[in-house]
Amino acid sequence: MTLPVELASIFRVKQKSYKMVLTLSILDEYQQTKLQFLPLNSIAERFLSYFRNAIRVGAAVDSPPQKVAPSWEEFTLAQTKSLLQTPIEALKSILDANSETITFKPHIWPLLNEQCLSELMEYAESELERYNEELPTKSPFSLKASFDQLLNNYLDYKTQGFGGHPVGTLVRQEIPAFIQSQEFIGQDYKVQGSIGQGNWVGVPWIAILDKRLNVSIQSGEYIVYLLSEDMSAVYLTLAHGVTEPIRLHRRKGAYQYFKQKSDEMRSYLPLKNMQIDEHIPGLGDDYQAAIIASIRYDRNHIPDDEKLLEDLRNVVDNYKIYADQALEKQHQQQIEQPVFAYTIAHLYLGNGIIRYLGKHQERYVSLDELISNQTVVLKSGDEVKYPKERIQHIGRALQELGLVSIEDNEYSLTVKGIEYDQTLGDETWMLSKGQVHLLRALFSSNEQNTQATRLIKGILLGISIAKELGTFKLESFKSPFTTSMGMDNKWGAVTQENRARFMLSWLEELEYVRKVKDEFTYIIEEVEPVDERSVAERVNYIKVYIESKGFHFPQDLIENFYLSLKSKPFVILAGVSGTGKTKLVKLFAEALGATSSNRQFNLIPVRPDWSDPSDLLGYKDLTGTFRPGLLAEVLVEASKESNQNKPYFICLDEMNLARVEHYFSDLLSVIETQEWKDDRIVTVPLIQNESLTSEDQPTYGRLALPDNVYIIGTVNMDETTHPFSKKVLDRANTIEFNYINLEQFPVGYSAEIPPLLVPNSFLRSDYLQLIDAYEPNQELIRRVTMQLVRINEILEQVHSHVGFRIRDAVSFYMIYNEQYDLMSENQAFDLQLLQKILPRVQGSSSSVKRVLLQLLQEALGRTLPINDLMDDASELYTKRQSNEQEKEAKYPLSARKLAFMLRRLEEDGFTSYWLS
Repeated sequence: MTLPVELASIFRVKQKSYKMVLTLSILDEYQQTKLQFLPLNSIAERFLSYFRNAIRVGAAVDSPPQKVAPSWEEFTLAQTKSLLQTPIEALKSILDANSETITFKPHIWPLLNEQCLSELMEYAESELERYNEELPTKSPFSLKASFDQLLNNYLDYKTQGFGGHPVGTLVRQEIPAFIQSQEFIGQDYKVQGSIGQGNWVGVPWIAILDKRLNVSIQSGEYIVYLLSEDMSAVYLTLAHGVTEPIRLHRRKGAYQYFKQKSDEMRSYLPLKNMQIDEHIPGLGDDYQAAIIASIRYDRNHIPDDEKLLEDLRNVVDNYKIYADQALEKQHQQQIEQPVFAYTIAHLYLGNGIIRYLGKHQERYVSLDELISNQTVVLKSGDEVKYPKERIQHIGRALQELGLVSIEDNEYSLTVKGIEYDQTLGDETWMLSKGQVHLLRALFSSNEQNTQATRLIKGILLGISIAKELGTFKLESFKSPFTTSMGMDNKWGAVTQENRARFMLSWLEELEYVRKVKDEFTYIIEEVEPVDERSVAERVNYIKVYIESKGFHFPQDLIENFYLSLKSKPFVILAGVSGTGKTKLVKLFAEALGATSSNRQFNLIPVRPDWSDPSDLLGYKDLTGTFRPGLLAEVLVEASKESNQNKPYFICLDEMNLARVEHYFSDLLSVIETQEWKDDRIVTVPLIQNESLTSEDQPTYGRLALPDNVYIIGTVNMDETTHPFSKKVLDRANTIEFNYINLEQFPVGYSAEIPPLLVPNSFLRSDYLQLIDAYEPNQELIRRVTMQLVRINEILEQVHSHVGFRIRDAVSFYMIYNEQYDLMSENQAFDLQLLQKILPRVQGSSSSVKRVLLQLLQEALGRTLPINDLMDDASELYTKRQSNEQEKEAKYPLSARKLAFMLRRLEEDGFTSYWLS
């Protein structure tokens, strides 16, 4: 192969197949169109088609990012375009791309003659083939074997732990993927399975739903495999969803509805080889009433896959007849124009009704009851002159959103409404983040639903117009909005403007647009970037980036800084002035794309007069208006949903000019409240809702410390600064900058090195409690703990021993280091001894000296004549002896620091980690 050097090794580093598939997609598109600037949409379609086609023929290929979609069939084109940013970045030496097009760089095009194109395609194909061959292969999947496994073992599985059980993968992923891969299951169908949510369900199921009908497991008609509670049989059924009809009609009314609907469907469906017996044992009354027709397979008599698939095809054919007829009815109905008659206030005001219905879920609530409780149901309480009309109007909005069911003036929450109620915040008349997230998911799920309510259609229309306009003003939005609503001739000019404002208020509150002064910008939803580099490669890239800027830091400092941030999002950089502490933070952040211009890097100089948290977080002025501090403004920005995948760095410069325990106490306490909620790390609020006015609550109420914020304090230890308490030291890694080599000179780089964009998960902690990490890392944790136990026995002599917080933090640091292979185990523990243990030791007594000698003995890894050295330990810190000891020491950095502390104690009569 004679490829030019610029192309000859572009696939040398690969952790996924994305680079090869992208290159082949570009080459195929170019061969067909001969365009130099290729549409990114077309490339994304080719890229996605490769994986979908490979899966359909059973080929081994990379799975999609699981946090984005469970399968390539469910991966959207927009998600694919976001995913492509990863291989585009990896191939940036040869590719240029923007939001619309992709092309080779100008210096590459002259190289691409016919022979070069052919060789490049051959190179990509061979590397892709080689990569896919190395992927783990699975034995052929068997539906019969899967049902046999479930029927014979599920009752035993239910006695075991639920979380992470492998049968969950079988039912939720493997069986649905196998069914989805059958040629008679088209793209209109969605397959999903369940063994329960948090607890084992009595009747496991695998359902096949026609997405065009907007059905769900709770309502509508679909195909479903049901395993009987005693695991004596599995039923292939055509059935109704039971949850929503029972909520709407109560059980008796729902059963009548099921019978009427089933009889209607049985009248025109062939249902060949299917039973219509309504008395099916082992499924419970609700499932029995909802089954239209079924096929039973008994345990130990499950037919082979060929027969199972033949039966499934038969049921799918029946389902298709039903779906076609249902869709035809929909098309025959008059298509209504979307109507938009609600302001964003209807969502706030609706919370009173939602909360009241949530407290009375067990029954229907009459309109009269809501009116008689208007004090709690309506924000204005008893002051509302026409409560009936107000409640009915708000209720209609909630009904159109699918949150409330209203029949004969009786109100109840739907299944979605119950979920919505559970996301309400402490403040009734404000939308919580959970409500915003749920509503966005609701609108997203209705994008292709022709039978969506008029309100939902109106919102979707507003979203699509805002998305198309990008950045715009009210006037630019008003015209297409009123025209698309069909109201340009019916609404007057004032009404048109008001309705456009109403819509933009919805979109802003639901975080579809951002408003700055009089200009709106559509917020592009970001998919967390997928980076093919390993953690070690990313850390090395950061080091190269920093060196390219003319700066050089000691060996392993960047690795240490990264591991410290990963272990806990609070790090202290200590040392003499001018050693580059602040520069390290800035360059590290900059290497990851966080700069002051995009507000992801924030330098906050600490003032000597800071005395309480208000200097950082903010305060209320005499009028009661909240005046945010610099930290609060950063936390608000980092908390926005569109920013949650981006790391934000806060550098508290000269942190100890004021007493840290005074102004930073709230942050120190809140850091310790971190806990997992879904896939995010959350804390208790820093600012309470009730302490703010209603105008300030939406922005600053319940403001917490998000998991994408990293706080680094720089400190100088001299007569102008304050020492740290153990409360501060326990919560941070303290990295020291006191050993300076002035003979380090800048390394020249001819080309500018771009920043490395990484997901927040690169820095965010994976573990919060030791139990999270214990099972797979027992051996390492026990080794680390045994060392800490020995050190603790020494520290107890001067009451400086450590607790569980430091044990866990050191363990996490060591686990990350081992996982990412950044340093040896001894190097990593040396740094933890230096940064987490030694800062606690200070004093002037002989007990302190004995502790220092015993710690030095541990650091050197050899026995010392401690009793002899209690009189004179100078031989340990003379320059020559110290250098020799350091070379041979088990923990050389800690040994050097301990020798220094001993010297200070003997020469000055007092010692501390912080003396320089």
